[in-house]
Amino acid sequence: MQNAHVTEMASVYYIAKRTLLDILQTPVFWVSLALAGFICFSILFWGWRDIQSQINTETGMVKLEHHDGHGFPMEDNFDELDPLSNIKPETFILWFVYGITIGISSLLGIYIMLGLIGREMDRRTIDLLIARPVSRSQIYMGKLFAGWMSLLIFMALIGAWSLICMQLGGMGVQDNYVSALAYGTLAPIFISTITMVFTLWMHWLVAGFLANIILFASSTTGLFMIKLLGVEVLKMKVPVLVIYKILPPMNVIGQHATNNLETDAWFRMVQWFLEGMGPTAADGLYTEMWHVGAYFAIVFILGWLSFFRRQFT
Repeated sequence: MQNAHVTEMASVYYIAKRTLLDILQTPVFWVSLALAGFICFSILFWGWRDIQSQINTETGMVKLEHHDGHGFPMEDNFDELDPLSNIKPETFILWFVYGITIGISSLLGIYIMLGLIGREMDRRTIDLLIARPVSRSQIYMGKLFAGWMSLLIFMALIGAWSLICMQLGGMGVQDNYVSALAYGTLAPIFISTITMVFTLWMHWLVAGFLANIILFASSTTGLFMIKLLGVEVLKMKVPVLVIYKILPPMNVIGQHATNNLETDAWFRMVQWFLEGMGPTAADGLYTEMWHVGAYFAIVFILGWLSFFRRQFT
């Protein structure tokens, strides 16, 4: 029994290893990494230096203007009603870098998963794969693990590069960004797993299109637009509630990730910009990390059952 279990794990490892090597040889992976790396460098190096120069200039003007005739500093008056007034400038920079990184990695995850099984089904090469002396469970697990591992490698490389850019740009290494990126890595893994499940039941082009729609719809902007159109314009609260429950809880991942940069600052900023119109838990949104785990487990099991019971011939 133990030997059979070891053999099964070895087969999963072999499939995952071969698939991972194939993924790492694709130009899309390295082009995506280069693009994300360039954007991160532009923001964390040139962007941060530009902001620092503006801060220094404005600070000098404030010091000059905020002194009375006797040379004593005058008291600063801040707008306490503005929730953005106390957010550090580096937090805005890190939010932007985080969003770009997660966005590119999520699109990469969708592309990777489309090619693992979907294109093999389209080219009829899936029959040759299934005919080998390995089980469907081993194929499913091996390919899924390879896709996840490629995304982990991507995030690790771009995360390390971002820390280097912070140091070079003068911001200094922000340890909290590592925690934010660790949480955020769940997002591309999540959407890529959903994409693989789609490819088991529809053409890979349709699966990719649908995955991109879900990725946008489950973002902060997408959720707001759904509520605005469905509730405020069409007065259809129940359908919007159903849509929110169907969409993956990507907002929960983003909320917990950005809280590592500055606690609740992202939520306060979104609510301020949306003037209280942003969707909340009362609208049916997922709010806890265990919701992410439960949803992910359902997607994973559905994918396994779909691949196990699907007739390809």
